[in-house]
Amino acid sequence: MADLEIAIGKFMKKLWDATKSKGENIGLAFLILGCLGILVQLILVLAGLRTEISLLSAALALISVGLGFTAVGMSAKSDKRHTDLLEKVDKNITTLPLLFKGDILTPSGQLVAKDISSEQSKIAAQKRLDEDTKRVGFVRGETHQLEDGRWSIHWGGKYPL
Repeated sequence: MADLEIAIGKFMKKLWDATKSKGENIGLAFLILGCLGILVQLILVLAGLRTEISLLSAALALISVGLGFTAVGMSAKSDKRHTDLLEKVDKNITTLPLLFKGDILTPSGQLVAKDISSEQSKIAAQKRLDEDTKRVGFVRGETHQLEDGRWSIHWGGKYPL
């Protein structure tokens, strides 16, 4: 009996997780059905036929269920995004005391910032050189580091222009 309860519990958990991940799509279907029900009710009223309260209540119920599923789906996506963000922050939080003292960058923090900007500059210069090489079909320059730590392209030299 206990094994059956555990199996049912696992099945329900999987079903709930699937419902949460697809909640917005399921909710949209219910919303459309509810709106169609209200449209049918409106057509019946305009045609002068006898209207049914049960049709109106079913349509409103479908809209409510659709809004509920949509809310659950949006909540699940938001929770996943926030969890991912907090994991990234948690991984990088150990280096913060070394980089900041209050609101001021420490000397080690300044070195890290300089290394990051230098690396980004090198990547950008290499990207420009690669794009030029693709455009003309041959290499026309090479990357080199300037005195201030930035990277640039030296055109010509041993490469023909």
